[in-house]
Amino acid sequence: MITNIKDIYSIVENKSKENAVGQFEVYMSTVKEEEIKIREHSLDAFVEAQSGGCAIKLIKDGKVGFSFTEKLDNDSIVLSFNNAFNSLKYSYSEKEYNHLIEKDTKNSEENYEIIDKDLKLKPIDEIKNIALELEDKLYKLDKRIVNVPMAGASRYSLVKSIMNSKGINKTENRMSIAYYADIIAKENDNVKTAFDVHASRDAYFNVDELANSIKEEAIGKLQSKPIKSGNFDSIFSSSAMRTLLSAYLGLISSDNVQKKLSLFQDKKNEKIASDIVNIYDDATLVECLGKTHFDGEGLSTSEYSIIENGVLKGFLYNNYTAKKENTQSTGHASRGSYKSQIGVSAHNIILKEGSSSRKELISNIKDGVFVTDLMGTHAGVNALSGDFSLQAEGIKIENGELKFHTTPFIVSGNILSFLSSIKIIGNDTEKNKSSIYTPSVLVSDITFSCE
Repeated sequence: MITNIKDIYSIVENKSKENAVGQFEVYMSTVKEEEIKIREHSLDAFVEAQSGGCAIKLIKDGKVGFSFTEKLDNDSIVLSFNNAFNSLKYSYSEKEYNHLIEKDTKNSEENYEIIDKDLKLKPIDEIKNIALELEDKLYKLDKRIVNVPMAGASRYSLVKSIMNSKGINKTENRMSIAYYADIIAKENDNVKTAFDVHASRDAYFNVDELANSIKEEAIGKLQSKPIKSGNFDSIFSSSAMRTLLSAYLGLISSDNVQKKLSLFQDKKNEKIASDIVNIYDDATLVECLGKTHFDGEGLSTSEYSIIENGVLKGFLYNNYTAKKENTQSTGHASRGSYKSQIGVSAHNIILKEGSSSRKELISNIKDGVFVTDLMGTHAGVNALSGDFSLQAEGIKIENGELKFHTTPFIVSGNILSFLSSIKIIGNDTEKNKSSIYTPSVLVSDITFSCE
């Protein structure tokens, strides 16, 4: 078995010379996941899985050939090369667009490690005990918590390497962990559920904080009441904003823009949001879950502005989509795995915080709703029109104070009008949930529909 990308690259290089292939690339990745699931005070499941392989990309006469293999021996690499080479005959030639990226630093070889030593060395038994403690605390917090269907932890590691004929030679090793739990609370005939997760790249985890967050959500819902339909000034929580923005990330993909599948396609340098809205992507931030030193093509990452003071400044590009517009890649080439062709995606999307606390946001509303969760984005979001109609949950606001949890309702609008209606941005970004970092925002005149 071949474990060094340089050895695989050497095979591909020799085969490329034999077949007059001008540009070639090898991408290799290995994923390892350890997952613990707890049920009724004991270990319900432990899964330790590892997978990996390599992909070969060839470019000849503007045509692209691609193949991958999980078997990393000499014969399998040669077979994969042949498959990629044979696929060239079915590829469309785009000589001006299909190119590998050039080496973008002075160093010919770069190795990066994004691993917290304490997390790496934490014994799996200790992680199991933390998950057990989480379940135990949830049961003890409130007698109305009648079931904890799921509690657990997952430690994830990825090693990715890329070499190409233009001089790119980079490797990155990163690790993260997530603790999670799901509960059922019951009072009389009223049954509610709640789920939450804490994800990070370090070993620190506060069990009490996550347990209390899940408990408060579920118990609060037990006292929920309906609200009237209408248009209200509202606050979208960090969680709700994270869900909403994630549903529209495709709008800033240059691939979608070029295919005319984005509402933003003709709006570059136009005002599309409130003056206080600043959204950017930054894969270099140490504390962020999506931190990476290079994208799926090996290009170094950097901070990149998307919306600046309400104005749409740019889209996300990989090398192919950038060349179609005679511009430069922004370092947003993506690979789902070694099996995937190159796409376009963000690393860490960040809505810049304001200075207002959550309490200050709430104090600005006389009659409104604090929207805590949004659901159904797979069906309730239209990326072409920007319209959304989503099931939501929240807390009623009266005279600047939170009063009671609401029964589910529908919140609807359009992403452009929503962004333009943001009046105040909070400073309460939840930082251990996903690679989208958004504080709560106060938005005017949102439509709510209730049964």
